[in-house]
Amino acid sequence: MGNNTGKAKRNSSNSKRAKAKDSGDFPAEITTSSDLEKFLTEIRDKMSDGTSAPIYSLSSLRYLLNLPNIYDILDENNREIARDIWLRLKQSGFHVKAPPMLFDSSEQVGGS
Repeated sequence: MGNNTGKAKRNSSNSKRAKAKDSGDFPAEITTSSDLEKFLTEIRDKMSDGTSAPIYSLSSLRYLLNLPNIYDILDENNREIARDIWLRLKQSGFHVKAPPMLFDSSEQVGGS
């Protein structure tokens, strides 16, 4: 009996994740710089209007920076948007190091 309950919970959890993917919470795939710009802008806008907790924005930024094609699609405009998001996260109280792909080693950013 206990095993079936565990399976039901896992299946329910998986279907919730699938629904979230389909609803646009996370893009299915980010393959172009315009896809990246759209997603970064959405993160920044949600941070600005307070509809997203900073931890979700941090998680989203981490997801983006770990994409296998990030070096191909991170153009200067997207880099600036991502830097803005990162600085907002620092201002919200997160103690995180500056990502090297966003900030040069010569830049001093908020005590990192």
